Amino acid sequence: AWGREVDLVTNDHYLITDGRRTHVNLAMAADLTRSVGGGAPWLLLEHSTSGVNWQPRNPAKAPGQMARNSLAHVARGSEGAMFFQWRQSRRGAEKFHSSMLPHAGTDSRVWREVVRLGASVDSLTQVRGTRTVADVAVLWDWHSWWAQNLQWRPSEDHDPRERADAFYEALYDRHLTVDFAHPEADLSAYPLVVVPALYLMTEAAGNNLREYVANGGTLLVSYFSGIVDEHDAVHEGACPGALRDVLGLTVEEFSPLLQGDRVRITGPDGSELTGDVWTEFVVPGSAETVWTYADGLTAGHPAVTRNRLGEGSAWYVSTRLGAQGLDALIGWAADDAGIAPRADLPRDVEVVRRTGESGTYVFVINHTASDAKVPLEASGTELLTGERAAGRLGVPAGAVRVVRLDG
Repeated sequence: AWGREVDLVTNDHYLITDGRRTHVNLAMAADLTRSVGGGAPWLLLEHSTSGVNWQPRNPAKAPGQMARNSLAHVARGSEGAMFFQWRQSRRGAEKFHSSMLPHAGTDSRVWREVVRLGASVDSLTQVRGTRTVADVAVLWDWHSWWAQNLQWRPSEDHDPRERADAFYEALYDRHLTVDFAHPEADLSAYPLVVVPALYLMTEAAGNNLREYVANGGTLLVSYFSGIVDEHDAVHEGACPGALRDVLGLTVEEFSPLLQGDRVRITGPDGSELTGDVWTEFVVPGSAETVWTYADGLTAGHPAVTRNRLGEGSAWYVSTRLGAQGLDALIGWAADDAGIAPRADLPRDVEVVRRTGESGTYVFVINHTASDAKVPLEASGTELLTGERAAGRLGVPAGAVRVVRLDG
């Protein structure tokens, strides 16, 4: 709410170096920050040139990683990239936190990369004021997150942020750019709306989603969503109260799994997925069963359903799927939404578009150790090198390219 009151939304972002694909979390943080500002350009107020000093292990950034981190934020709407700190301090708690000017001085890798980044940002001046274009909306409500972290829930082992992370990573791997939207916002511009963890949902939000689907949208909802209202009171009647109509089903009972337990889920073609953490006794109404629990207490009950409503459809998954299952589920929903697959883009090569009065700009960020070639829909000029680009754009390993499309 505060984001609506300020002229400029900013963010501090530091990589959590725990072995995960840190660039995915970076992309999510940037998309979320942009969304807090209603999609307007924002500013990366702080990040680090290299290692920090407050994690159990503080590795240095690899050569070129600082530029990738910086320009990935710019791709997703930031108007620049600022750092903490300018000069590495000799004393105090942050004397081992990296800086633009390190203890080693100007004859250092970090300083040379800072200078090159400054030249890169300068060449992107015309991008200022443009907006990042998103394919998908993920519904996120801070009140719901806070409410779901209260005590006395059926299971403590399903952090809503963790669920949002998993869905975001699956969307990222399909090269889909995300806006985070409030459940009561106008969603008509998005062909696909994903609800990964929305325990608290107002009646107005439920009606908004029903109207969105009836008018042709595609909705994908995960378990334990739409359960309570804005006062943390369970909606009257069977769960999921605010989503019963749009999903075309009821949930008679939650059945969380014990730690380490898993269930098998089978499809009509005999294919199999795996779920953990959570299951539900789902009773379909107008919804059709797509995948079914094959074992456990909920064996024989629907695990994944699809409800056709008006011109659109609403998908529901009542367990926590692994990466393979989430990829399949999002693929089905994307097909429903008419989102064309992007199989010609390599994994961990992200392609993001910014557009505005000055033109359309395609950012390509190669997070891999191999050179990549990315198809361009039109010819253009690559702003960091000044070269012309057409057909397939070559992006060296670990590099960034930004093309201003012609026309």
